Amino acid sequence: NGKTTVIDHLVSTVISNNLGLEKFWDDMPSVRDANKLSLEEFQLSIQELQTGAKNIENVLNAESIALTDESSKPSKIFLDKLVPFYSTCTTEINDLKKLFDSSAGKAQRLSSFFAEDVKTSSSTIFGVMIDFAQLVERSKELHKRKEKAAKRRPPTPKVKRRDMNIATK
Repeated sequence: NGKTTVIDHLVSTVISNNLGLEKFWDDMPSVRDANKLSLEEFQLSIQELQTGAKNIENVLNAESIALTDESSKPSKIFLDKLVPFYSTCTTEINDLKKLFDSSAGKAQRLSSFFAEDVKTSSSTIFGVMIDFAQLVERSKELHKRKEKAAKRRPPTPKVKRRDMNIATK
């Protein structure tokens, strides 16, 4: 009729046939949260952490060289505390980087699956999914309104073919 969109038709079909697919959004609660995140910002944060770890490594190297002096007892105590911290820090940063790389790869595959530009939309794919879910919600509301309107309307009497012939004579 020109007023019904493809999504309206699909939602009506799903609801009318009791397929239960109209509740797909309930199966994806973390998509809204993922939309608030930026992979690019995460990547920058990881790079800042790596730079910070490199700075700590430079301090460790400088303090190790300074240990040759007899008056460097405070440096020894400092190094004794800093070395385990640095070790834990680099391990955690490396684990975080691996997790990020895995997540970024999954986001790119998801973008590719939905035929989005992988280079520009790896973090916006979640926004696309939210937009789609909102369209489905609007279509569900439209379907409910149409059902209510149909129930309020009196049924139209069906005209039999024989009655139509009599009326035309």
